[in-house]
Amino acid sequence: MEEKVIKKESKFVDNVAYKNKFQFLIWVNDNVICQRYFKINGFVEDSIHTQEFTDCMNSIVRSIQEDLESKSRVFMWYTNMKEPFKMEGFLTNSEIEKYHDDEDNNFLRVMFCSDIEGDIEAPDGKIFHKKYLKYPENVINDFGDVERPADGEFVFKFSFLIDNEVVFERIWDGNVYPKFVRNGVDLANTYSNAKREEISSMSFGAAVVRYMQMGKTNLISEFIHRICETLSNSYTEKYHYTKELVIGDKKYNYLSNYENYWRSWREATFKKTRKYLDELYPTARQIEYIDKHY
Repeated sequence: MEEKVIKKESKFVDNVAYKNKFQFLIWVNDNVICQRYFKINGFVEDSIHTQEFTDCMNSIVRSIQEDLESKSRVFMWYTNMKEPFKMEGFLTNSEIEKYHDDEDNNFLRVMFCSDIEGDIEAPDGKIFHKKYLKYPENVINDFGDVERPADGEFVFKFSFLIDNEVVFERIWDGNVYPKFVRNGVDLANTYSNAKREEISSMSFGAAVVRYMQMGKTNLISEFIHRICETLSNSYTEKYHYTKELVIGDKKYNYLSNYENYWRSWREATFKKTRKYLDELYPTARQIEYIDKHY
């Protein structure tokens, strides 16, 4: 008896089941660093021609830029080895306001001066201990940029697509961000609220990332909510971007070029419809002629 040989066929499995009509992408040059598919229940097709849609997309781009700029400032502060690194003796915002009432402000000037360390007494008698880490003159900054990128070497791009067709796109310069920031873009800010080990036990690079993301929210989910709220007629905060299908009216401010196009199209359609109906039925004079001769 012959044995049947079972041949295994290799099949290509596409992830089409996980794709949706709407998506946005964030690029660095030709590399996609973030891509999200999502649904918009109650989608208003004409909404992409409105001022609200343009404002929404521009606000998302601004949020990305502000997030990267904020992280760049934090990174540059922690990796600035030209100035002593402050380790102890920090003031809270309320303490700064409190001691700002001092007539000469000598205490605040001393607290903010990197050349002075040790025990500093405040006007109310409270003692603050200032301590700095001073870097050697020949220290090498392994985290800072060794070489500045060439003009136009790094370009960021945000794209919003419907059915794989680009309906909005913005491009901006990425050279302004430090290498450490642009090579590790994390708009979800996964470290910000995660319960992990104490910062003191982290490596320097991991600690800097934690400080860069501290207090920040998940911008990716926030972007999806903004888009759905703008393009949907049934958006509710309760159901986030999956939304509850509720009948309701939503007012949009259409862009002038789309409004002009819509009006011209309506007038042209109205004239054609009127002409078609006039030719379809006999006029009053034709009816009178028919009644008279037939």
